[in-house]
Amino acid sequence: MKRVTSWYSNKVKGTIPKGCQLCSLGSKVVLFITGTCDSNCFYCPLSKEKRNDIIFANEKQIHSISEAFEEAEMISALGAGITGGDPSSNIDRTVEYISKLKEKFGKAFHCHLYTSYSLNQTDLKTLHSSGLDEIRFHPPRLQLNEEMKNSITIAKTFSWDVGFEIPVIPDKEKEIQTIIDFAESTKLDFVNLNELEITEENLLIMNKLGFHTKTDVSAAVKGSEELALAILKNNTSKTVTLHYCSSSYKDRIQLRNRLKRRAKNFAIPSDEITEDGLLVRARIIIRDSEGLTKVANMLIKNFGVPEELVEIDEEKVMIYTNWKVAQKYSDDMVNKFRGEIIAIQVIHQYPHENGIITYLDPIFEKK
Repeated sequence: MKRVTSWYSNKVKGTIPKGCQLCSLGSKVVLFITGTCDSNCFYCPLSKEKRNDIIFANEKQIHSISEAFEEAEMISALGAGITGGDPSSNIDRTVEYISKLKEKFGKAFHCHLYTSYSLNQTDLKTLHSSGLDEIRFHPPRLQLNEEMKNSITIAKTFSWDVGFEIPVIPDKEKEIQTIIDFAESTKLDFVNLNELEITEENLLIMNKLGFHTKTDVSAAVKGSEELALAILKNNTSKTVTLHYCSSSYKDRIQLRNRLKRRAKNFAIPSDEITEDGLLVRARIIIRDSEGLTKVANMLIKNFGVPEELVEIDEEKVMIYTNWKVAQKYSDDMVNKFRGEIIAIQVIHQYPHENGIITYLDPIFEKK
């Protein structure tokens, strides 16, 4: 009998799947291989815009494998989580991307994939041959039929990790237990139990079915966590790993750590990085390109600011510098170049090109 232990804000009985271990470090690039899927799960969180044959690497839409490489390098990735939609709806693209990621970053680059499809032996063999390390099955609407059972049984004949990844729907305890019992009988490696969430896309149908968030500031469904913990407690005699993944964990741990990894590679020398992986920087918005040179020269030559802390963006007609520099010399800059300077701001920004700004302090703004 294995006891339930804590892992971050999650609970686990057994050994955390390798894919989850790497995700916790923020070291997996999330490769959204396509938005197409015909499983029609009522709780699907995807927006209408993403339910198309498009590709994303983390938060960025991409159009080629080279762009996937760039994003993986930006977060110093140790692997990739292949998701959708359903990656199996475009298996040729999925296999191509896995194969090329392995070729680029080596066999140790860990790839796991989510699917709600009952794959045949040919498709499973093709995925395995591409280098896929871990496959996670999701029975649509938690209905585990004979076709998927057969697919999973075949999957177990290959040398990779096989498991389930399912949402914990509060009124589906019987169906979840059936999945766990099957995982135990077929000696699967894990069952991941995800806290069910309400999104803008599934809000109406979720509310109509009687599901509501547990608090006003959480997307998690009331009753999902309670059922997950009860299921873990009732299955301690099972040998299969059971891992409950909370809604808060995804943002507080996974996303934050991925942002921190990205920020380290994306930041310019003058940036500071917060505990949440955001960039703290100052931007000096200038009227024209001539003013860019004047203000930059003043910072470097008059005030002795190191050149590496003065970044000129000619396209946006602004200068980036350390926020402390901006605060210290803002009055001097404005007094000398009041006609050229439009604004001086300290911002907190996501570490992406044109990343979302979460905080803005206007040190100076031209009236």
